[in-house]
Amino acid sequence: MPAFDRRARDFEAASAQVLGISTDSPFSHENWAKAVGISHYPLLSDVHRDVSKAYGVYWPTGTPSPRDLHRRPAGHGPVRRALRKGELPDPDRILAEVKKLG
Repeated sequence: MPAFDRRARDFEAASAQVLGISTDSPFSHENWAKAVGISHYPLLSDVHRDVSKAYGVYWPTGTPSPRDLHRRPAGHGPVRRALRKGELPDPDRILAEVKKLG
């Protein structure tokens, strides 16, 4: 998600934080981040699938969880789904949605 890395400061200016979460190991995250140039947001490992299950994106077959994006206004309020699985997230679209939350 290098496109989000390039826009991480724009999200911060809108009181939002970009996080990458996957079921891969922290070691995989480190190598992937270096390979694609991610350095402005954290990559979190969900090796036990707790987050994937809580957000309804867990695949019990062992395959990777689908791309899904959730947003939460400035650390309060409900988490809202902004993107369904299979879509490639567009940082401009997501940033516009975040800004609507105020």
